Amino acid sequence: MKKTISLRFFAPFAVMLLVAGMAVGQVKELTVKDVTDKLQKRYESIQDATARFSQHVKFGFSKIEQDFVGTLRMKKPHKYRIETEYQTLVTDGATVWSYSPVNRQVLIDRYKETPDSFTPEQFLLNLPANYYASIVPQEKPGEGSLIVLKLLPKDDQSFIKSMKVWIEESSWVVRKVEMLDVNDTEKTYTVQEIKINTNLKENTFAFAPPAGTEVVDLR
Repeated sequence: MKKTISLRFFAPFAVMLLVAGMAVGQVKELTVKDVTDKLQKRYESIQDATARFSQHVKFGFSKIEQDFVGTLRMKKPHKYRIETEYQTLVTDGATVWSYSPVNRQVLIDRYKETPDSFTPEQFLLNLPANYYASIVPQEKPGEGSLIVLKLLPKDDQSFIKSMKVWIEESSWVVRKVEMLDVNDTEKTYTVQEIKINTNLKENTFAFAPPAGTEVVDLR
């Protein structure tokens, strides 16, 4: 079987971009449809975005835990750049680069829209068909209350077992995305800062391997 680059890594970042900065609403009266409609409307107004985030990972089998920080940049249509100390993932909508600084290796593949790619567009379009969604009781972490949107996949073969999105009631800014996968690995992404529509340059979404990098072309 030919090796390809999985775009599952985009999943939590797609949700961050959908929720961040929505207009304030009366949270207690919201239905799931209200939330998804607001997500759609907000995403239509976003042309590009930059977000700083932290990630906590707890591996299901080993129980080993890891923490790191990173930056996400997105520009429509289908352009992404996600950078952490462990990996850089870039696509210009035609080509995908997955770079490992530790291994000094970059994998290059064609960008493919599949169920695994989990782009914001696919998430919004397929959410009612692919997920059981509910709004769970609000949480109050000290400064303002949060609403929590819980998603459970309808497909028993889904890589994602469950997902939660924490949204700040006062500002409608996403604060956290939590995912549990089929390996019982828990990933929690916390948004530190996000900027919308700053006119990101096109060359942000290209990748030039550093000197000495092994290039593996999967196209």
